[in-house]
Amino acid sequence: MGGLVAIQQALASPNPKVRIQAIKGALRYGSRGAELVIQALRNDPNWEVQFAAWETLLESKDPQQVQVAKSHRLPLRQVGDVRARYEAGERDFRWADLSWADLSWADLIEANLSWANLSQANLSEADLIEANLSQANLIWANLIGANLSQANLIWANLIGADLSGANLSQANLSGANLSQANLIWANLIGADLSRADLSGANLSRANLNWADLSGANLSGANLSWADLSEADLSQANLSEADLSGANLSQANLSGANLSGANLSGADLSRADLSWADLSGADLGGANLSEADLSGANLSQANLSGANLSGANLSGANLSEADLSGANLSGANLSGANLSGADLRGAKLGGTNLKGAILRGAKLSPGWDQFADLKGAILPDGAIHP
Repeated sequence: MGGLVAIQQALASPNPKVRIQAIKGALRYGSRGAELVIQALRNDPNWEVQFAAWETLLESKDPQQVQVAKSHRLPLRQVGDVRARYEAGERDFRWADLSWADLSWADLIEANLSWANLSQANLSEADLIEANLSQANLIWANLIGANLSQANLIWANLIGADLSGANLSQANLSGANLSQANLIWANLIGADLSRADLSGANLSRANLNWADLSGANLSGANLSWADLSEADLSQANLSEADLSGANLSQANLSGANLSGANLSGADLSRADLSWADLSGADLGGANLSEADLSGANLSQANLSGANLSGANLSGANLSEADLSGANLSGANLSGANLSGADLRGAKLGGTNLKGAILRGAKLSPGWDQFADLKGAILPDGAIHP
């Protein structure tokens, strides 16, 4: 018991450094020593001592002691604590309670804020390059103009957060909840947003070039004039999303749900939309030249005036779609379903319509002069020889 008594005496010292040293050796004395560390965590008036106790328990091999540390949020409600500790070299702020804190313009490069509570905190213009914010609570936080490049935001909660103009290039936001978040003009170049929830988010004019949005939920999101060139949107949910004027050239949208989406004026040249659901989507005037739409569902979609030259629409469902004035020259529509589609004024020079279904389609006079119609079912139901 002599050793434990010495620990108790050291923990009563007015010198915080002595108390910290005692904490670091207390766990050698089993459950009695752990009790002393827990008391220091909960009751010591000095932040550094509390932190030492928290860290000691967190690194313990005893699951119960680790749980005590995880369930105890560090008392970092005063902004000065964070700024001062960071300037002193501290980087570990896990589980810190910083809700409503004003950390605008704060330097938090490489800080560990995983599991921290930053709900409604002000982090505008903060420098969070390579910071760890995994599973942090950032609900309604202000991150306007913040630098989060290469930050780790896996499974972070960013519901309603304001990230307008923020730098999130190459950040990891996989599985993060960004529903209703404001990301207008945000830099998300090369960011990982796979399986993220961006439903209802405002990504207008955001730069998502090379971003990974595979499996993401973007239903109802505003992506007007956003740069999504070469982005991975495979299996993403973009139903009812606004993609008007967006740049989706060479993007991967295979298997994506774009039903009811607004893609008017969007650039989808050479994009992969194979087996995508575009039923009822507005693609009026969109650029889909050389895009892969094989097997896609475009039933009742608006493609009036769209550029589909050289596009692959083999096996696509275009029933009752509006293709009036569309450019389909050189497009592959073999086996496509165009029943009831409006093709009046469409350019069909060199179009491959082998085996296509055109029953009930609306077509301009002389439409069949340059298209390949071998085996196609014509508007009157006859099969072209």
